[in-house]
Amino acid sequence: MCSLALAGVAASLAGTVMGGINQYQQSQAQAEAARRKADFQARAAENEAASQRDLARAEMQKGAAERDMVIRAGLARQGELASGLGASGFALDSGSSRGLLGQGAEEIQQEASLAGQNAALKAWERRAGAARAENEAALAGFEAKTQRGNSKLGLASTVLGGLGRGLTGFYRYK
Repeated sequence: MCSLALAGVAASLAGTVMGGINQYQQSQAQAEAARRKADFQARAAENEAASQRDLARAEMQKGAAERDMVIRAGLARQGELASGLGASGFALDSGSSRGLLGQGAEEIQQEASLAGQNAALKAWERRAGAARAENEAALAGFEAKTQRGNSKLGLASTVLGGLGRGLTGFYRYK
């Protein structure tokens, strides 16, 4: 009878091991699919981060060009104003003419500063998008690494659980 109990325990253990191996293979396949998906998401997020950084640089270049354009247009307006005032006989170095030209110069500086600030804000938004994408890439990479270890843990828990059930059955019979 004891050999029958041992045979039962051995069969139970063998069934548990086979079930564990099957579970392990299934979880390995699932983990590999999840890892590939996470790796793809990580690469996509890294590409998005690189694109956002490139767009941030482009925004700064665009802002610098816009600021230069504002300054050139403002200086052209200043030149036209000075020319018109001078042709009308106003003295340009004193009085209201000087104040008018000074005010125009301040407006040029404000417009140029605003153009630069707008470009910096857009560039910051792009850099924030790049940081967000880098965080998503790191998370996806972490998920890919996590998937690799879960299947081994599942196999170990199945085998240990089966061993425990088999030994419990053996000691009950005994």
